[in-house]
Amino acid sequence: MFNDNTSLVFCGITVLLLFIGGITGLLNNPLYVVLVLIVYLIVVLNLVFVKKNSHSDDDFFETKFKK
Repeated sequence: MFNDNTSLVFCGITVLLLFIGGITGLLNNPLYVVLVLIVYLIVVLNLVFVKKNSHSDDDFFETKFKK
């Protein structure tokens, strides 16, 4: 779905929205809560639907220690 950098950006946006909403009291606003939930669900869905590359870090470590 998204690459690693985009996932980190969405995680940062989620934390920032929760932090700003908690300080300013915007978490009482239903529209703001829906916005935060949408960004949070994007992050969670990206974790579920991420496709693993054919060449992963596991292959690197397995070939190093097979000697």
